Amino acid sequence: MASDNNHEPLTEAEIERIITQIQDGRQEPFRLLVQQYQRRIHVYCCHMLGQQQEAEDAVQEIFIKCYQHIGRYRKQASFTAWLYRISYNHCINLLKKRNAWYKVFSSYRQQQLHDECSADYNANALVADVLVQLSSEDRSLLLLRVVDERSYEEIGQIIGCKPATARKKYERIKKKAKGHPALANGGIR
Repeated sequence: MASDNNHEPLTEAEIERIITQIQDGRQEPFRLLVQQYQRRIHVYCCHMLGQQQEAEDAVQEIFIKCYQHIGRYRKQASFTAWLYRISYNHCINLLKKRNAWYKVFSSYRQQQLHDECSADYNANALVADVLVQLSSEDRSLLLLRVVDERSYEEIGQIIGCKPATARKKYERIKKKAKGHPALANGGIR
């Protein structure tokens, strides 16, 4: 998986070394983590939140939270899963705060999302069409599995369930989405 901004991807060992440096009080190495993950987290937030500007703000807030709480990171889960868990929780909290009237503009928001985010990231168009109709948790799970190619174990760590539950939820989403016109020629694997 390529890192952001055309930098060489960091290995797990390099990421762990950087985290140790940050936990030891060095601030400079944090920018390497931002470079590694910023674009992927931005795309995730774009799809979860449905607005470019809100996604940009969310990414900054997520990295601030990441920096503030990096002392709590433990190697039981990958750093990527830990960061996505922060992202997932942050997006869910933002979605919960939205007013009911905002939902009326859902189709407009999703078209805007598609227009804005596709300029930055050439995501699978089939997935984008299906995302509009999913709940935030289902959307997150589908993004993590199809777009970001995460394992069920990582997805479980991110959304707070067992890997088997993540797999079953994914299968349910696939079944639900099967009838969607955008998926008539194959679609989600």
